[in-house]
Amino acid sequence: MIFNSFLKTSITTLLLCLFSFNASSQEYSNKVYSTFSFTVGMTSSRLLNDTITYRPGILCSGGFMYTIVLSDKLNIGLELLYTGKAFRTESPITKFRYFYVDVPVYLQYKLGDNIRFNMGGQYSTFTNSKIVLLDQTSANGVNVQPYNNIKPADVSFLAGVELDLNENFALATRYTISSSAFFDKTQVSFGVFQLSLNYVVYRSHKPFLKQHKEEK
Repeated sequence: MIFNSFLKTSITTLLLCLFSFNASSQEYSNKVYSTFSFTVGMTSSRLLNDTITYRPGILCSGGFMYTIVLSDKLNIGLELLYTGKAFRTESPITKFRYFYVDVPVYLQYKLGDNIRFNMGGQYSTFTNSKIVLLDQTSANGVNVQPYNNIKPADVSFLAGVELDLNENFALATRYTISSSAFFDKTQVSFGVFQLSLNYVVYRSHKPFLKQHKEEK
């Protein structure tokens, strides 16, 4: 898939650029040029184009974020997340839990001093899945077993908003939808809403590009 290959290439290029810029720049500034953050939150997922009527389920996500300042209004963001995508059926009462490693890449537009709008793409690769069944013979009343892979890899579009709560914490919402929902109706697709709390653990004052350096 062309978009799949493009996203992988973009991620690789971005990582190479990060290391290259960081190694070549030696001057510092009082301006923040990049941030590294932890993120943790919850997901509410729904399954599109499925043959069974699944209901949305709740799981969690967590990982790392790296943001680079491009200009006064634009940033670029790169994340590495471990994300759970859950679904359930009512008859019989069954819960399905799918776990993916997600790599979102996006542009971030600053709407104000404390609010930002994100838009970009995401590549996801499957790690494992489980099915939770009611089982009266078990000690805790449920039986958890490994389950089949529903989608080995996924390429998605994302859009979201971040709101700063204080200097280090931000509340973020995001909706991610599989590209196959638009281009291949025969495939199962994910629609995932994420609500997360981001915590900045490091700010870099080292300029990435010479034209960003401030005059002393």
